Amino acid sequence: MPETVSETVVLGVGNELMRDEGVGVIAARALGAEHLPEGVQVVEGGTGGLDLLFELEGRSRAIIIDAVEMKAPPGTVRSFTLDEVDIDMAAPIASLHQIGLADVLEIGSLVGPMPEIHVVGVQPKEVAPGTGLTPEVGQAVSAVIEQVKHLLQLPAAGTRDA
Repeated sequence: MPETVSETVVLGVGNELMRDEGVGVIAARALGAEHLPEGVQVVEGGTGGLDLLFELEGRSRAIIIDAVEMKAPPGTVRSFTLDEVDIDMAAPIASLHQIGLADVLEIGSLVGPMPEIHVVGVQPKEVAPGTGLTPEVGQAVSAVIEQVKHLLQLPAAGTRDA
């Protein structure tokens, strides 16, 4: 990680080899091509597990994009603060994740202060071996980008105490 850390990280997580489970990485890749405010870094986190904690270190805010089981129509996009995330929603959807997002965030909070966290979740349609997003989830990527841009316009609250 560079000596100067961006204030905000947008972290796309998921497994591109499990169809819609890769939406976070694909959305992060698309966001990387967008004009974003100063102090924002976009990271394709993949299935990084505990290594994702290094991406959160020293940040005041993190926006995490991931496939989230919300029992909603496929392609539904919702954003949540860390306090609003239901533990069942943050559980890994695909078994190929090294460790679930909820576990990573819980471990991070035990280690030290965590940034303000927002999760932009996308309801997957198909989580099974294969590549490429289903049409419903693929069409949701533009809504994810707009939601992230909206969140980036809000002032960051800063780090949370452990």
